[in-house]
Amino acid sequence: MIARVARFEGIDVEAAKSTMDEAVSIIRPMVEGLDGYEGAMELVTPDGKFMSITFFASIEDAEAAEATFDEEMPAKLGHVFQEWAGHRVSVDRYEVYADTRG
Repeated sequence: MIARVARFEGIDVEAAKSTMDEAVSIIRPMVEGLDGYEGAMELVTPDGKFMSITFFASIEDAEAAEATFDEEMPAKLGHVFQEWAGHRVSVDRYEVYADTRG
């Protein structure tokens, strides 16, 4: 399994919390339709750091999904992302060696 980890900084946490349901309703159908999609996790700190972790079956699936994350998602979420402010600082892919969540 591969984890695609996108990190953001400068997020307006209150704006993100108040619009998260709307964002998820737009994002979920996009990512659930991606080849090899195996789930996601969103993490936020009180000072505006945000980490989006999306799990894929293979590195090829994760790489193929980049156009969705870089083009389709911002196009459909532009109005929400403007409220959140902040900016993406990195995107990395990791092989998942252990997952004890059950």
